[in-house]
Amino acid sequence: MYSIRFSVFTAIVLLSLGGHANELDEALSGFDDTPFDSMDEKENTDEDALLDGFDDTSTAGIEMEVEDTTYSLPGVTGKLTQQAVYSLYTDKPHDNISSFKSSFQLDYEHKFENGFKFKTNAKAYYDAMYDIRGSDKFSQDELNELRSEVELFDAYIQGTITDNFDMKLGRQVVVWGRSDTIRVTDILNPLDNRRPGMVDIENLRLPVSMAKFDYFIGDWRVTPIAILEQRFTKRPPFGSVFYPAPLPAPDDKEYSDVSYALSVGGEFTGWDINFYAARIRDDEGYIVSSGQTSIIEHDKINMFGTALNVLHGSWLLKTEFAYFDGLKYSTTGEEEFTRRDLLLGFEYKGIADTMISYDLVHKDIGEYDQRVMKELNPLNKHSYQHAFRISSDFMHATLTANYLIFMNGEKFDEGGFQRAWIKYELGEGINTNIGAVDYIGGTLSFDAIKDNDMLFVDISYSF
Repeated sequence: MYSIRFSVFTAIVLLSLGGHANELDEALSGFDDTPFDSMDEKENTDEDALLDGFDDTSTAGIEMEVEDTTYSLPGVTGKLTQQAVYSLYTDKPHDNISSFKSSFQLDYEHKFENGFKFKTNAKAYYDAMYDIRGSDKFSQDELNELRSEVELFDAYIQGTITDNFDMKLGRQVVVWGRSDTIRVTDILNPLDNRRPGMVDIENLRLPVSMAKFDYFIGDWRVTPIAILEQRFTKRPPFGSVFYPAPLPAPDDKEYSDVSYALSVGGEFTGWDINFYAARIRDDEGYIVSSGQTSIIEHDKINMFGTALNVLHGSWLLKTEFAYFDGLKYSTTGEEEFTRRDLLLGFEYKGIADTMISYDLVHKDIGEYDQRVMKELNPLNKHSYQHAFRISSDFMHATLTANYLIFMNGEKFDEGGFQRAWIKYELGEGINTNIGAVDYIGGTLSFDAIKDNDMLFVDISYSF
């Protein structure tokens, strides 16, 4: 019932804001049309008028030396963020203000005279809530994963070798497909999924070391990729609110080999198409037990896929298809399976400053075996995922209102989440983000986390 009220309330707010956007703009036109720079310029003009005569006298014949007090390192940018999360229904020690995280991101970019570019960035965070409440109240796994972290993200060099041949070497993100919420062909980068539902996939991808080359032939691009680093998705740690199981998960097996991928894509007027092939480590993996020890193995699988996007007026129609071969599950031993994933979706931008999108994914496991229903997350032969999103800009795009609902099941009845949030630009480089996440039950795994609903607010400063 709470989820229904939440959806209706959010829809009413967004439609109400959309319906009154023009009126709001008109009402604020007298303020918005006078930017701060102009106001400062007007104040300076008045002040200059008052100082006429004084300025002319005091500076005449005198060479003024003005010291530039601004200081910056060439190529260095960064962002400071403070976030607070309030949990509505969870039990101690994850109740009330459950997170108070400070994070820092530092970016460096350097362009060489020959056109090559080097870019790197690192992120660090510290969640003070664990020490405020006492670390003895939390599992060691949760402390290790969520209390603090320093990590190198992107680190690559990129450049043009010849007129039609580019290269990009190092840790990077490569996105296949177009969906912002559901992954079908987007398989090359794992995710940081330790706090699911709070941010979009674009902020969850973990860079991987790759050697990527682009060869251009007319409207087509051929991209062979060697994946030099084997990383896997970060999951919620044992003891955290998103890991309800009574025992910790096994560790991922480590690999140091090289895997490969290839894409061939063409861009044309009004449409584009891409074909994909990869032999990579299965990110999901399967549990192998030997005596008292268990480990998650990630065997290599084959993937063949395609993505097609067609632009028609205000509509973008999109589809993705992926065929996987060699999948293994924890309950079926060495038996291998195939799976076909199909995405159909659209984006609509026919309403001013508004984007509406919907994605539907159908997954079909070949050679289906009833034993996979005993997996930690039971698997049906056919499964469905839905993602609906609406986003609107207001006040000259300084405020963006967003709503997203993601649901599993043919009839939207197998769990998911919905999130509503507002981004607002407080000033130059200063932004705030306020929102709420509602987790929805429907299956055993989603019922276990449906009470993790939360409110969040963060403020960031970019320099």
